[in-house]
Amino acid sequence: MKTSSFSKTYFVRLHETDLGGIVHHSNYFHWIEETEYALFEHIDEAVVGEFDENLEGSGWPRSEMNIKFMQPVKFRDEIRVDLSIKRIRSAAIVYQVDMFRINKDNSEDKVLTGNYTATCCLYDGTFQKPPRVIPIPDSFLAKIEKV
Repeated sequence: MKTSSFSKTYFVRLHETDLGGIVHHSNYFHWIEETEYALFEHIDEAVVGEFDENLEGSGWPRSEMNIKFMQPVKFRDEIRVDLSIKRIRSAAIVYQVDMFRINKDNSEDKVLTGNYTATCCLYDGTFQKPPRVIPIPDSFLAKIEKV
């Protein structure tokens, strides 16, 4: 499997900060998730699958996150999220994530590093049953290995 990364760039908006202009920690998770969604779009895969005849749909809930915040990010900073696949399990993908502030001189400061696991699941559209872990479909694996 290739270990190349997928990246997405963001500019910090005012509503993502506190009164001091520093980003609230929850926004880092939004950017990470948006980058993962962009990766799915890049490989033409749905983040949330359509319901089948049994009213079940697929999804990728997070089952584990381990993130280290290294430096604060502020209003108007440009940041880049690098997402790479660390490992593929039978029913889960373990991602490595690194986030960088891109400075005016094009130098970069790492502001966050870590990893997280997204698990392939079927969920009940009637909300009567909990999500059920399933193996990652071969069609998905063929696409993700080309990244």
